[in-house]
Amino acid sequence: MFWHRLKHAAAVLVTCAALAGLAASPAIAASDTLQSPRYPTKPTEVVIIGTMHSAQLEFADHSPARLRALLNRINPAAVGVETPPQWFEHDVYYEISYESYGVAVPWAREKGREVRPVDWVPDTAEQVSALAWPWVETDAGSMSYADLLASWEVPPLLFADLPEWHAAVNQTYANGDADPSPYNEAGRRYMLYRNLMIAREIVNMAADYEGQRVAVLIGAAHKPDLDLFLATVPNIVVRQASEWGGTATVDEVAAEERRPDHLAILWYNLAGSRMPPAAVDLARMDRLLAGLEKETPRDPEVRFLRARWHQLNGQTARALSIYRTLAWGEAWTDRPFTFPDLGLAQRTVDWWNANAPLDEPVQLGLDNVFSPVGNLTIRQRVLYELALQQADPTARQRARAELLSQPFSPTQLQQLQALLDAPAAAQP
Repeated sequence: MFWHRLKHAAAVLVTCAALAGLAASPAIAASDTLQSPRYPTKPTEVVIIGTMHSAQLEFADHSPARLRALLNRINPAAVGVETPPQWFEHDVYYEISYESYGVAVPWAREKGREVRPVDWVPDTAEQVSALAWPWVETDAGSMSYADLLASWEVPPLLFADLPEWHAAVNQTYANGDADPSPYNEAGRRYMLYRNLMIAREIVNMAADYEGQRVAVLIGAAHKPDLDLFLATVPNIVVRQASEWGGTATVDEVAAEERRPDHLAILWYNLAGSRMPPAAVDLARMDRLLAGLEKETPRDPEVRFLRARWHQLNGQTARALSIYRTLAWGEAWTDRPFTFPDLGLAQRTVDWWNANAPLDEPVQLGLDNVFSPVGNLTIRQRVLYELALQQADPTARQRARAELLSQPFSPTQLQQLQALLDAPAAAQP
């Protein structure tokens, strides 16, 4: 079940910095003036929680409620998240990092704690210059920690605390030999410098909360090097999240369940493209849906997700019945899905166009990191499902015509046309 995620996890955990420059909030605003380094004058605890990005939406053992329960136990005075200050100022995050905008930020706001952006990215030209090196084929094997990830059917929630994880990641980065491929070696050095800059922000945060405890949620590939470096800084006391126990009680988890998380988990598993249908835990999805249906039985978002559940469960006729009713049988006001966050996608595009303009403005596409059609609204996605199905040709043609008449941009229309014209086997 876990192996299918490695091709995504490796890229996300290792080269998130490169993705930041291409893809692309309120405590401390970005400033053109470099802040003076600060250090705590008394022992201050730092807990780095290494995460697998968006694993909270896939694995029950990594659920948002479990992460919140863990944060409750740790009880930090402030929380650092993996986004740079210049993004955070505009409520922009890595779309893949649900643990940041979907878990840490809401938790901190509920508790009245500060959220601090701790990531770092250079300006676009500098980033391209630093990473644009030729790829050279070598005999070197793949990343040393990929095999470790693959050895877990489901990784433990706090796998990044394990000594074997630290050893494997540090073998690649902090203690790694120079890679014979300049492309790979540039990535290794870039990661180490990025970690250094992240450590700077973490220490500044610790200085602002000296004598207390702060926590940071960040991609697991950053944690070993950060722990290694931070442990050398006077008055920084590095602690592991596993010291508070890795398994929360049933009551602790139940108290942290949230409707937006359930909708995100359901969309990710039932309507996204990162999960192979055979890997979806349909029994768990059914339980989550039943809870939402009890609260809001007529909600179009919940009904669409139930239709997707029927579709993945082989009950095509039941799915089509719901799709047809939502499309033409009832009147309701269309809206974006709760997840993916269409507002986040638009803010990212807006930030890019305002701060790192290219020759032509970046346009919002239909796609996101979760699906080729991840930016469709609820009604648009209903029509899309009807436009793809083969059981009802009349509904397919009607849905296709209505979908193509939606107010899409030229870029989005081009993407949509390509998806609708693709062979059935190639359609997401």
